[in-house]
Amino acid sequence: MGNYGRRHRPSSRVGVKKMGDFPQTAIEMTVIGGYLGAGKTTLVNHILTQAEEPVAVLVNDFGDINIDEQLIESADGNTISLSNGCICCSLADGYVTALQQIRDRRPRPKYLVVEASGVADPAAIAAYGHAPGLSLNAVVVVVDGANAKQQLSDSLVGQTVANQIAVADLIVLNKKDLIGDPSVISRELKGLNGEALIVECVQSQISLNVLFGSPVTTRTSTPNTMGRFESRSHSSDPPLSKKALIEFVEQLPEEIQRAKGVLRIDEEPEIPMVFQLVGNKWDVRALAERKNAPSGNQIVVIGPEGSVPNNWDQALRPQDR
Repeated sequence: MGNYGRRHRPSSRVGVKKMGDFPQTAIEMTVIGGYLGAGKTTLVNHILTQAEEPVAVLVNDFGDINIDEQLIESADGNTISLSNGCICCSLADGYVTALQQIRDRRPRPKYLVVEASGVADPAAIAAYGHAPGLSLNAVVVVVDGANAKQQLSDSLVGQTVANQIAVADLIVLNKKDLIGDPSVISRELKGLNGEALIVECVQSQISLNVLFGSPVTTRTSTPNTMGRFESRSHSSDPPLSKKALIEFVEQLPEEIQRAKGVLRIDEEPEIPMVFQLVGNKWDVRALAERKNAPSGNQIVVIGPEGSVPNNWDQALRPQDR
């Protein structure tokens, strides 16, 4: 990312699934996990635009504004959006209901893609893939190649990132173009998970034959070692100035590694803009699919529990501008 710049701050496998292993009507379920900002939604967009078979999508964004649904360019009736938190922890009942709705759809989609929250345990979500009417294809974990080393060494989020990588069948090493030597990161990933296939890419663009042909896993989830996170959301109507947005980013605590939203800039208020912050890099660009865009500003920040101050959005409030 870079339209604006940076923040300035001091288990074993059970084998490849065969056609006869499940009823032909079973929906193949793929869980897409990975830490905040790795490129999961970009991968979902790629799947929806490239898939030759019907795909249903479950989007579960962490935060009380479901921003990611607005960013999925190919959203349609096959995209079901849940809201608010990790489905493997607090929304199990809602998750089961959504799966039932997908199983009941006619015609039935061939593939189900579940985009997990950036702080969720993908192995716990994958356990639902053994429910009647579903067959678990794989756990796919997207890794932010540009920030992976920093994230893994972070005392607050490192264990969460490592646990996600450890349960993957397929690791998508994203942002290859931002890495000096991808093989260095690949070796570190293999140290965390020596069995997973690692695919390097840019903008989460990988072959769907690789994605949907991945073998399933029997690795167990690690709920007690996943970090605790919190999210805060901001909503307002007046368009923001570039100055206010820059001030907002500059004032964010260093611990906040992810922020995103859809907003309006006063220079061109009629154009909804996508705001993305990952680590110390951020940018703003025009939203590709505008029909579902909010009329005002909606921003979510995510960080380790206790890291988001009460006045985190002061620079965005109309009365303070």
